Amino acid sequence: METKKKNNGSMIDKLSQWSQKYIPDALPLVLALTFVVAVLALILTPTNPIELAQCWYDGFWSLLNFTINIVMLMFTGFLVANSKPVAKGLSALAKKPKTTKSAVFLFMIVTIILFYIHFALGMAAAIVFGKALIVEQNKKGNKLPIGLIAAAAGFCIVFQAGPTASAPLTVSTPGHFIEDVIGIITMDKTMFTLPIILMNVIMAVIFLIVFPRIAAKDNGSIDDSEILARLEREVEEAQADRKVEAKSFADKMDQFAWFQIALGVIGLILVIISVAKGGLSKLGFNSVNMFFFTLAMILTKNPAGLAKAAKESIGSVTGVVLQFPFYAGIFGILNGSGLGAVLTEFFVSISSPRMFTSVVLWFSSLLNMLVPSGGSQFVVEAPYIMPAALELGVDAGKVVSAFTCGDLLTNLIQPFWAIPVLSAFGVKFRKIFPYCLIAFAIAFVVVSGTFLFFAY
Repeated sequence: METKKKNNGSMIDKLSQWSQKYIPDALPLVLALTFVVAVLALILTPTNPIELAQCWYDGFWSLLNFTINIVMLMFTGFLVANSKPVAKGLSALAKKPKTTKSAVFLFMIVTIILFYIHFALGMAAAIVFGKALIVEQNKKGNKLPIGLIAAAAGFCIVFQAGPTASAPLTVSTPGHFIEDVIGIITMDKTMFTLPIILMNVIMAVIFLIVFPRIAAKDNGSIDDSEILARLEREVEEAQADRKVEAKSFADKMDQFAWFQIALGVIGLILVIISVAKGGLSKLGFNSVNMFFFTLAMILTKNPAGLAKAAKESIGSVTGVVLQFPFYAGIFGILNGSGLGAVLTEFFVSISSPRMFTSVVLWFSSLLNMLVPSGGSQFVVEAPYIMPAALELGVDAGKVVSAFTCGDLLTNLIQPFWAIPVLSAFGVKFRKIFPYCLIAFAIAFVVVSGTFLFFAY
């Protein structure tokens, strides 16, 4: 039995080492992908190098509106998660469970719900809640497997197939980059269809059965002691309530709450009224970002608190700001050179209306290993998968859903999205990989089955 465990551990180490050795960071990937797409355009279209360079130049700044929407989607989610009331509430909740199994069960429920509501809120809150849960449960003698908690804080991103999924939000927002091809597709035709809702529920039920049972049999390990000591220091520091004394008029204005709270409440009410009147047709980037921004204004209470939360949140969006212009350049090459049309014909030729959503699902999963951001990947894929869907007579909303779920699937085994979690918990990728692999196997069966039999 020990030999088998050793071999399994060796395999996990090798997979982790391979990914760390051969999978580069997201920025060099988009630079390399730009040249790959350019070479394909030169080979498969009559475009010459000078025309190709112009296509890239014309596209580079063409998606600024889309970029800022994605930036604000991530930023506002982290703003809410980094507010003091949310952190205190999660810390208090961490003291409630009495057993290892019930602690992991509670963590999974909270994390799944928050990821579904908003992926940035889910990840940031899962880190805060996970740390507090590990520390508080250790005081009760319940040694939670740190690798499992850290893994769940990352792989629950698969439940982002909800109201803040980037591709469905994009196509539901007027003026989106591919509106002239598919028009406006509201959320009731993508994430809020019955098959997608049932898919999320089935996955959640299986996760809630499987992972607490695994945790009950795996109560941590000796080498977690150093990590645990560090988490205890971090949680104690985060929970310390330091009050700032306002000595001058400027200090008092920094701490004055009512202007900010009043504006937050007004904004929140207006968003709720707008969505209530217009239904899901009003659910887009503007309404979602406004909701979480105004909620953050209320929760952080005063300008000083909002500024502090903003400083802690801004690092989450640097990758988007840096990389999205390059994806826009790729979008320009695909459209301007005619390569998008060539790829469209290829997709039409290898698929059928019955299997097209499944093909998009699996193709998006593979491409996500190279382009690990759903928003940027949609920019690359949409110019050819959406016209191909229309040519085959496949419902565009189902294709957007297939893309979204395919992108989310391999996030479970893609180190990119685990980076914030690994850093926060201080663990190596190989420590969370076994749990991520189990989650991926479950999600792959459920999601693939959904599109093979119901969402086509």
